Amino acid sequence: MRPARFETVLRKRSDGSVRKHLLVAFLWKGPGDIRPRRYRESTGLEDSRIARQLWRGKLEEISRELVLTNHGVSAPFDPRRWFPNSRTAATLQLNPSTLQASMPTRVSDFARSYLDRLAGVSDRTREQYRFIFNAHVLSSKFAHLELAKLTHLDIRAFLRELEEKRTRAGKPLQANSINKILARVRTMLNDAFESGAIASARNPMALVKNLAAPEREVVPFEPGELLRIFAVCEGQQRALYILLAVSGLRPAEALALMPEHLNFAEGTISVRQQLIEKGEVSLRLKTRSSRRTVKMFEPVKMALYEVFTLNRLRSRFVFCGPMGRPMLERSVGDHPWRRAIARAGVEYRVLYNLRHTYTTLMIQAGKPLQWIAHQLGHVGVKKIDEVYGRWTQTPDEEPLDLDAFFLQIMRLPEAAQTLQRLPNPSQTVDALITARSKSPVISRDFGEEYAPAGSRTRT
Repeated sequence: MRPARFETVLRKRSDGSVRKHLLVAFLWKGPGDIRPRRYRESTGLEDSRIARQLWRGKLEEISRELVLTNHGVSAPFDPRRWFPNSRTAATLQLNPSTLQASMPTRVSDFARSYLDRLAGVSDRTREQYRFIFNAHVLSSKFAHLELAKLTHLDIRAFLRELEEKRTRAGKPLQANSINKILARVRTMLNDAFESGAIASARNPMALVKNLAAPEREVVPFEPGELLRIFAVCEGQQRALYILLAVSGLRPAEALALMPEHLNFAEGTISVRQQLIEKGEVSLRLKTRSSRRTVKMFEPVKMALYEVFTLNRLRSRFVFCGPMGRPMLERSVGDHPWRRAIARAGVEYRVLYNLRHTYTTLMIQAGKPLQWIAHQLGHVGVKKIDEVYGRWTQTPDEEPLDLDAFFLQIMRLPEAAQTLQRLPNPSQTVDALITARSKSPVISRDFGEEYAPAGSRTRT
């Protein structure tokens, strides 16, 4: 690596034109630095062939002096000789002992400073950083260690501390959760190493690897199980479940849908935003490819049209709760979903599993993998091969008849059936579909009243 070299920076002028500015970059152990780090100084000239020729001799002189002084470690190196008006030169007027005292000494000190300086992220991400640091980092033994002397063994001891930690329910932290905590600590310590706060010649995080996490096993719902779930729900609760299982939308994307995102004539859904915590809408989706247009199959079209007609005068969202407010993913996926699963007599899986179910349904129906990846918002088919490999590698199985399955969904009764007790898991889907309740049902799963037409009651 060259001790000193030319660099170019682009700066905009007041008239909108761009100016190329010539800089000199070099490694130097400046005041308050524990080890050499890169500094950039301005030559005051535009980057051109003539300017580089003028500074060529000075650049070689700077390089020679940096080599002789070992970048300012073994002997003093004063950049004011070449850059008298630089900001770096101004820092030389400060007392080095004062600079050293002002630097964070413990991991906790640097962590708090790091959180205060965190930029370029959304408010939600910043809150997640603070939650992770407050819950797992600042309250640990690791936070009291001296930052300058930190080694990879200290970080591994911190990992061991996380492995021994227990949640309020008495359960250990999963490997995936520990890796998420480690990812936040990794970005912080990388910043500390680059700024010279860690004295080690090598970044200690480079020697620490993530924990081996078990492969995620996908257990999608079978078509019969889906019909059982749909049969015990009604109104917008059933519509939401049908939308998730037959379109592959993420719950946050489905709950953020507005009428302008639905095109019933062309049978498409435009995914342009998602709903985040506290019911706020974010135009920033999970990935760049998440901004997509999804095919609206006939069961989804019928379910969405019914909900759209019901809510269009009281909310700007397709799905809404009491008083027209948007629904929250954590609420929809908790008690209402658990009650629906219990009524249907189906083994519990999280609400997000409906997205996995959609993927397996499309694979079993013989849809092209690239088309499925686009519908899901994936960049390519790699993730589908990794997660859903056992479905993609069994082409000899009898393909799923989507039309017949969709017809069964649309033949479901208009209102949910009153189930005084859990249904027998062996009960046939046809029995659920043809069953009729003697009295109208009012579902309060989503905080609203739903009953068959002409039988709605007020409370």
